Amino acid sequence: MATRMAALAPWCVLVACGGPAEPAASPETEAAGERAAEGAPEAAPGAAAPADDDAKPASAAGSATSDADINAILQLVVDDPELDAHLHLGEPGRFPLQLAGEGLPSTLKLVKATEPVKLVAGPQSKKDAVLVVTEIEVQGDKATVRYRYDVEGVRGTVSLAKLPHGWELKNSRLVEH
Repeated sequence: MATRMAALAPWCVLVACGGPAEPAASPETEAAGERAAEGAPEAAPGAAAPADDDAKPASAAGSATSDADINAILQLVVDDPELDAHLHLGEPGRFPLQLAGEGLPSTLKLVKATEPVKLVAGPQSKKDAVLVVTEIEVQGDKATVRYRYDVEGVRGTVSLAKLPHGWELKNSRLVEH
């Protein structure tokens, strides 16, 4: 259906799907196509591919996961009702929500309870109210996020799926430790 819609006039696509036509290829895919067209040598079998993991969590590194996907995934995590019960944002030092995690994109823009989430280096002690993202694993249209919130003594795992309309939280499990 997308192929047929792309052949229609642009106004038809806007009316038919509620948004613009599919985006053009990203600069990364265009650059890869240019390298292939130029006859750039391919990596030997078994050789490690160059990693572009500067802005992505280690577990999402090397994948086609965009910062926008990471942002959407983490927004669903901070909005998770299972987690809400443990955040206690009305207590002193808990609002706005503070988030930490290695390799989180610097462009991350999350909101919790009408305020931007603060990205911090990490908790100094287990008494600091900092939600720590310990892992983001994205494989195709599935994602898993693991986190801890030491001040409340909880750890959580959230499973998500990417559907045609975007990412959706599928399962959330929170345990006290």
